[in-house]
Amino acid sequence: MKTFKKITIWITISLVVQFAGLFYINNYFLSSQTEIKTKKIVKSEPKKADVVIKVPTDANNISVSFDGRYLAYYESSVLKVVDTKTGNEKDIEFEDGVKVSFYKWQKDRNRILIAEKESSDDGSKFKLSYYEAGKDIKENIKELDLEDEKAKIDDIEESPFTNVIYVKAENSGERTNIYRINIMKEMGKVTTRSYMVGNMGILSLDDKLIYEDKVYNKIYVTGEDRPLEINGVENPVWIGVNENDKIYVGDENDNKISNIYCGTINDSESNYENVNLGQSVNKDDVFVMPSGKIYINDNLKGFVTEVTSGKQYVYKGKFVQIYEGGIASINDGKLQKVMLN
Repeated sequence: MKTFKKITIWITISLVVQFAGLFYINNYFLSSQTEIKTKKIVKSEPKKADVVIKVPTDANNISVSFDGRYLAYYESSVLKVVDTKTGNEKDIEFEDGVKVSFYKWQKDRNRILIAEKESSDDGSKFKLSYYEAGKDIKENIKELDLEDEKAKIDDIEESPFTNVIYVKAENSGERTNIYRINIMKEMGKVTTRSYMVGNMGILSLDDKLIYEDKVYNKIYVTGEDRPLEINGVENPVWIGVNENDKIYVGDENDNKISNIYCGTINDSESNYENVNLGQSVNKDDVFVMPSGKIYINDNLKGFVTEVTSGKQYVYKGKFVQIYEGGIASINDGKLQKVMLN
């Protein structure tokens, strides 16, 4: 009996020790409640200074790409493209005897559309090409032969979605011809309602060209016989188009506009929205961005105003252009950028 009691006591002691050990392991050693403090180490890197981009005083046709990354200008018959982040400069090469008639950045990418001209007694030959700034690649698109040796390319419009290009060619008598190039690089002459075309624009989502008739002060859309008519607009002038194919037309009086009418080409005459600019300005000082925001540049005072909010952005030097997210200007021979927000 005494032996049984001893065994029972030792078993009890053993169980107590085991439970105590398990309790400690569960609640302390393996506890999910144990606090572990960590400290994040962030490596500090010095902020890089902006690259200074110098622009020659004799540079012509200065422009920046849609996002402001690249700068292009024409100097001594050489087309130069500069990466504004790195300062790297490229000279776009052309064949001997060829001059640049026209070039223009595309609206949605860092690519320049170029018209190279080669003149002869038989007329003018234009070679259409593009230069991809990020890849440093230049490729041909199409050739265009015109009988007039004094002919020039006045504008090029390309839709990023339909991949259709419209080329506006003007001869020495200001008579205008427009050519359409499709994605297969097939080219044809566009039938227009005017022999003297002014400014023009292209829709993004639909293969339509909108153009001014300089003779009768009308605006036409390709495929339509009648001019675009908007209630209250007597002297329509082309302002621009946004990324959703909403067009913007001004009503010009004494070479100034104070109201802009916006809508789609399918809207009725009375459905266009009237945007009052709050002042009378030159149409060339009004800019419509892809988002639909409207900006007015004041060259004399050196600031840009966003029409809807009234917010003003001050810049220094000579105004170059408004791009997606900023304003570009040349001050003391250097490129300056002011961010828009």
